[in-house]
Amino acid sequence: MEITDNGLIRISEHCSNLKSLKISYCDQITDASIISLSTNCTGLQSLHLLSCHQITDASIISISTHCTRLQSLNLKGCGQITDASIISISTHCTGLQLLNVGCCSHITDTSIISICTNCSGLLSLDLDRCHQITDASIKSLYAHCTELQLLHIDYCDQLSDASIISISTHCTGLQSLSIWGCHQITDASIIPISENCTGLKRLIFSYTSITDASLIAIAKNCTGLQLLDTTGCHGLSTPELRDEFNSISELRAFLLSIYPSLLI
Repeated sequence: MEITDNGLIRISEHCSNLKSLKISYCDQITDASIISLSTNCTGLQSLHLLSCHQITDASIISISTHCTRLQSLNLKGCGQITDASIISISTHCTGLQLLNVGCCSHITDTSIISICTNCSGLLSLDLDRCHQITDASIKSLYAHCTELQLLHIDYCDQLSDASIISISTHCTGLQSLSIWGCHQITDASIIPISENCTGLKRLIFSYTSITDASLIAIAKNCTGLQLLDTTGCHGLSTPELRDEFNSISELRAFLLSIYPSLLI
């Protein structure tokens, strides 16, 4: 049975010490219950509202002003959210460590720059399919959030190699990078990522413009990589190289079969 506003309001009224709430795909949840949550559970530290489509800026602005210790906010698929919410979060919740606004099409550089400037402890940022995001956001990110561990910017097709190169030199602790569908990304940025972010565990650059040179650099430098996805990268030399690899040893073995002298 799907949770409703009535149920969530009762929880907020009787569980004032609530620290974390995770609800997904609950179309009956509206601003009424999230606003109640914000005023009754002011110690909230983590809020996950995946694809709760009725949630608007009213909810998140109320959360930001009452729950100032918030550390983790996932609004992926909450399509009514705009810059107003994220700017308010950046103003009041400066300890934020995780932000996911994937598929929030109204989000622009304005709010992401505000988050990066005010929440310098940010560790994880997901901007999947935020098509209005440009290099300006990433410039602010690497300038202020140097401890970043996860960056997912799938289908942010305005981003260029310049952004990724700068991330590689300023955010060397990066562990997960996903740039699926960023068609402007080439070897020029992936090779520096492999050289500077050697602790990478997860790397997805499907449907980008990389070639075998990137894979060779990754195999040499990112020895702890656990997942690599190269699907749809037509600059690779063989169809097999356009499939995902589950381990770096698997990638190295395949590359050695093609280029036996390159990984020695």
